[in-house]
Amino acid sequence: MIYNKALINKFSQKVLNKELISFYNQWKNRYLRVIKNNNSTLEYLFYTLDQPMTNNAVTCSEAMGYGMIIFPIMSKFDSSAKKHFINLYNYIKTYPSFYNKNLMAWQQIKDSNNNIINSEPRTSSATDGDMDISYSLLIANKLWKDDNIDYRAEALIRINALMKSCVNKTDYILTLGDWVEGIENNNFKSVTRSSDFMIYIIKEFIKVDSLNKNNWILVIKKINSIINNQLKNQSKFNGLMPDFFIKDKNTFIPPKTKILESIHDGDYFYNSCRVPFRYSMDTLINNAPIPNQINILNRWIKKSTNLIPRNIKSGYYLANGIPGNAFGVANDLSFVAPFLISSLVEKNDNSWKIELFKTLLEKNITNCTFYENTLKLIAMIICTGNWISPS
Repeated sequence: MIYNKALINKFSQKVLNKELISFYNQWKNRYLRVIKNNNSTLEYLFYTLDQPMTNNAVTCSEAMGYGMIIFPIMSKFDSSAKKHFINLYNYIKTYPSFYNKNLMAWQQIKDSNNNIINSEPRTSSATDGDMDISYSLLIANKLWKDDNIDYRAEALIRINALMKSCVNKTDYILTLGDWVEGIENNNFKSVTRSSDFMIYIIKEFIKVDSLNKNNWILVIKKINSIINNQLKNQSKFNGLMPDFFIKDKNTFIPPKTKILESIHDGDYFYNSCRVPFRYSMDTLINNAPIPNQINILNRWIKKSTNLIPRNIKSGYYLANGIPGNAFGVANDLSFVAPFLISSLVEKNDNSWKIELFKTLLEKNITNCTFYENTLKLIAMIICTGNWISPS
């Protein structure tokens, strides 16, 4: 890790690891579930535990992707983590997408007989979940090359599937899932999600996917183009990204209406809250230059909160109000935790990093959602210096 010395100097590496392990064990005990009576053991992460859904949903590919990354990294502290990783992957392979069997169906539910099934007969994939799953297999390949499982080959199958089914070959944007390509007539072929702009993951894809290397490079080029254009408009002074971008003539802009999830699809909301995390990783693990967008975002969030992390709100306007004005509630950790990660790219402002870390520790796991707790855990892995890059 590049700039987490402030936390080590304040707390010591031993204390940081102790806090991480303690919260990881709480998280695992709270959310990990085992499916019995199968030929092979399956496990999943119960992402609706804190927020039950009317369709009895139990997990989704996004949640599974987080778990697939967390367990290999935590195997240095938890001797059972490798088993959990394999059991999660057994689950993932059991529920393939309808449109591309090498991607995961995005959501599963419990039916009236208590069986876990895909949420719809034609359940499709979600791009971000499969990107994390593919990345995690590359981490596993680094850690466990002597296994019977060829993790690199498994990753490559999924990476190829992502390029085939989740990249628009006209604009080279990441689409929302394989359903966009699979359903002939839909209005989503030119819609992309800002939190899927994971350049650090795509760079790993480029290293192993020689067949599609040039196409992945074009995806990164398009991502940078979209971000830079947004920085000339509503995000010029705040660095915020909207949940979604839609194509308007030859550019991509935040929508002013609901596109997929809410009236705030064009604002900084529950998808793009991951942006400070996703956009900082290339700097933290690859020593890439700090993105201009992250510099702007870090400066803005410190000023807008008066350096009090609990003042971070769970929503900021871009397309649907005065850019940068808040409309959410305070101290939602799914919005706070990513800013801890982005703070690490800065060589100064040590007190801000320390206050962000303290804010995460203050909130009890039972007072947070799965999303909050999982982004908190990922932030703790990163800020304690325990992240593992595939290469």
